[in-house]
Formats: sequence, C-alpha cells, structure tokens
Amino acid sequence: MNKEKLLLIIIIIAAFFIRIYNYNYPPLLWDEAALGYNAFSILKTGRDEYGQFLPLIFKSFGDYKPGLYIYLTLPSVAIFGLNPLAVRLPSIILGSLIPLIAYLFTKKHSQNKLLPLLFAAIIALSPFNIHFSRGAWETNILTFQLLLASYFFFNKKYFWSSILFGLTLFTYQSGKLVSLLLIGALFLTNYSKSFFKKDFILKFILPLFIFSLPILSGLLWGQQGNRLEVVSLFSYPRSLEETETLVNETSKLDYQLFHNQVIFFSRNFLSRYFNHFSPEFLLTKGDWQSPRHSAPYIGVLLIPSFFFLIIGLFTTNYSTKNYLSINLFFLFWLLLAPIPAALTRDSLSAVRAMSLSIPLCYFTALGLAIFIDWFGKLKYCKLFVSWLLFLVYLASFVYYTDLYYNHMVKKSPQDWLYGYKEACEYVIENGANHDVYFTNFYGQAYIYYLFYSQYPPKNYQAQANLTIDGVDTGVVSKIDNINFETPNFSHLQLQSRPILAVFSYDDAIRQGIDLKLLTPLSPINNTSTFYGYKNP
Repeated sequence: MNKEKLLLIIIIIAAFFIRIYNYNYPPLLWDEAALGYNAFSILKTGRDEYGQFLPLIFKSFGDYKPGLYIYLTLPSVAIFGLNPLAVRLPSIILGSLIPLIAYLFTKKHSQNKLLPLLFAAIIALSPFNIHFSRGAWETNILTFQLLLASYFFFNKKYFWSSILFGLTLFTYQSGKLVSLLLIGALFLTNYSKSFFKKDFILKFILPLFIFSLPILSGLLWGQQGNRLEVVSLFSYPRSLEETETLVNETSKLDYQLFHNQVIFFSRNFLSRYFNHFSPEFLLTKGDWQSPRHSAPYIGVLLIPSFFFLIIGLFTTNYSTKNYLSINLFFLFWLLLAPIPAALTRDSLSAVRAMSLSIPLCYFTALGLAIFIDWFGKLKYCKLFVSWLLFLVYLASFVYYTDLYYNHMVKKSPQDWLYGYKEACEYVIENGANHDVYFTNFYGQAYIYYLFYSQYPPKNYQAQANLTIDGVDTGVVSKIDNINFETPNFSHLQLQSRPILAVFSYDDAIRQGIDLKLLTPLSPINNTSTFYGYKNP
C-alpha cells in the first residue's frame, strides 16, 4: 500500500470517527424523531404513522417530506432498534464517504497531485459537513448524491448519474431546484454532441423524466406544494402599511419606478443570496438565522480556510484548458448552491444551502495546494510549511470541537429542544393510571413520546389525528391518556384524581409556579427546560 492510499484511509476513518463519536449529541430534533418513528412504523406495519402504505412522500406535522431518508433508515432501525444511532447512521455513513468521492473526483480530473487528498481532508474536518453529517439531515444525503452524480457525469456514466439526480427529488425539498441547476452546469462544462444522441437521451434524460413524474403529480394535484408556498420568499410581499408609507413619502409614480414589488423581491433575494458568502457566515457566526444549523462563535469553515479559499478562487485561471472542466464546474456550483435558500423567507439558511460546502472545500483545498506549491522548490521549506499548516488546522479544529460540544447546546437549549428525552422517560415511567398533561410549548411533543416509548405503530395509526394550527403544520392533542397541551397548575392542584404533568420552564414562569414544587427533569445552565409534577 502506497503512502497516498494510506493517508486516504486515515482521512476516511477520521471522518467516520468524528461523525459517530458521541452520536447522542446534540439532542434529537423533531424531524429526526419523525424520520425514525416512520421507519419503525414501516418496518412493523408497512405503513407510515398515518396509515399510508409505503409512501414516497411522507406527511409529517402537516407538511410533506420526501421519503428516501426514511427508507435508508430501515436497515439500521431493524438492526439497532428505534434509537438516535439508528436514525442518524445513514447520514453518518454517507457523510463519511463524501471525502472519498471528493478524492476520486479530483484524482481523475485534476493535474495537481496534492489536491485530491487535501480536498478529502478539508471535507472531513469541515464544520459545515460535520454538523449536518452527525444528525439525520436529509440535506447531507442530498450533498452526497449531488457530488457522486456529478462524478459519474464527468466519467460519462450517464445512467448512474441520472439515477442519483433522480433520487435527489425524493431526498430533500431544495434538491428539486439545486439538482436542475447543477445539471445545467454539467452540460455547460462537459458539452458534447453526444447529448443530442439517442443513447444519451435513453440513459440520462429518460430516467430523470420518470423520476420526476410522482413529484410533478404531487405538486400539481396534491398537497405537497404546501411547504413550498409557506417558505417561499414570494409568499411574503411588502405589507400594505409599508407600501402606503412609501407612497406618502413621495408619489405613486416614484413607488412604481423605484419601490415596486419586483424590486422589493429582487432586493430581498440578493440580500439572502450574498449572505451565504459573507465573512460572518463563513468565518465568525455561521447560520445566525437558526442556532440549530451551526456551532456558535464560528462560521461554517475552519478559520484558516477562509484565507486559502480566497487564494483558490482568485489564483485559478479559469480560461486555460486544464481548468476548463473541473474548476469551472465547481465555480458554477459555488454560485448556484445558495439560490434555493435565497428564494425562501429566511435571511440565511445553512441547511438549504449545504451543498455549498463542496465547492467551498474544493477551492479551499486548491488554495492550500497552490500555497504549498509556492514553496515547492525548497524541499525542507515545503516540509516545514506543510507541518505548520497541519498544526494551524489542528488548533482551529480543536477550537471548533470545543464550541460544538461545550457551548452549542448550552448556549440555546430551547432551540435544541433539550430535555425531551428526559421528559418522555418521566412520563413513560410514571404516567400509568394517571391523567397526563404534557406541554407542547417547544412543539411536536407527541412524536418524541412515540419515539421514546416505541409506541406500537398499528395502535397509533388507529388514533392518529393531527389538527392543523397553521398553514402547513399541526398538532396532535391526545394519545391514550396523554394530553399534549399546556398544563394549568392551579387547576391541576384542585383535582382529586391522579395527575401527572410536564411543564416547560416558560410555562412555569408565566403561571408563577414556585419551581420548588416541581421536579426538574432536564437540568442545564442552572435551570431546567422541563419540570415534572405529580399531585399528592
């Protein structure tokens, strides 16, 4: 075994260890619990939580989610049971394989000998990739598919490329757009007359068309477009009050010329788009829109990567023949990846733009390779620089892991839904023969109860009743003797029948409850996200 292959194996093993270590952290989120329980339900009954037989698109909390991740989870749930490891394992495994695909991609299509290993190593240590590889995030599966599909396309294995691009339609909502944009980039950077021949149409175009039929059907005639309508930037026009203010400041003509809805939406799109390239997102803050999407006090890149990203982007000559295909393709990917996120209501979304991590890591690795080559004429100088870079990256990675493990959840435990596991265990252990009131303050408490109690899916399917409380989301208010609602402490104290209640911290404060009368279930930061109560 040569040195390069040994280093590659070390990188892949390190990537897997980083992603599977302490897999129970961070706490399980709503969507992860829903993915796991629906996989459990499919295994037990062949139906999802609502009784639908082997659906491609799953109803969840009232919206609709592509179902590929659930089916990928079936083997691990069958082997390990319904637990966080089983739910997260598909993402952990495929996230660990992304560095391997990156290596193979650049090994065949780049003349720089350092680049393949550097590309693999940067992805293995990237906060962007680590964060979404450690949880059951469909966007991580999508990123794996996009990279592998592009690799197959570059190698003229069009059928397998088409299959993978087709599967992205059943993986994650933003995959519908980003896949189309990336296919366009592949066509531009790999243009060939064979694209117009029968063989290419049968191997690439036809499979894609077949994959798209269920999605088109659901969007046109089903309810699967609800979520798109809710999160779309265009569903939130300028308010009537703001419009009237602008008109009153000048005139209707001025408004139509300079402040109309087209300009309003264009400005909002551009601000969201360029937020994904800001130093705050890349270097110092990460996803400031949602604490769940990145570690605090650091961006989605390791700190030294920002410097080498600039070198990689602006030192490369995109017009030369050697760079025309792969470098230009990754440049297109870099520019196209934020578009799905920029078309939504959020000012920034790391989760919808996660495929951006691939070109960011590519140009970072390219910048590193160029930087090291600048010292190539002096052997010992090159060796010294290589070790210095290794130590700098190691220090930056240690800093990131400290933020991830020691600060991320503690900084915003409510955002991470910390304590649902402990609250459910309290109900499971003490709730028999009691009327149970389980707060829904943090949302979707029912799915955690189903998950941690391993509630028989057949029994739940018979009573599943989700009440829509918004445009695309809903609540389940009761399962057996458990009421998912805010407990009224004053009312519960008057009851003579056995009562068990779970309060959120905010419930207790708003009702003026003396916390000494409650049992802290999930202590963190000198308080508790959940409190238990059992009447005497």
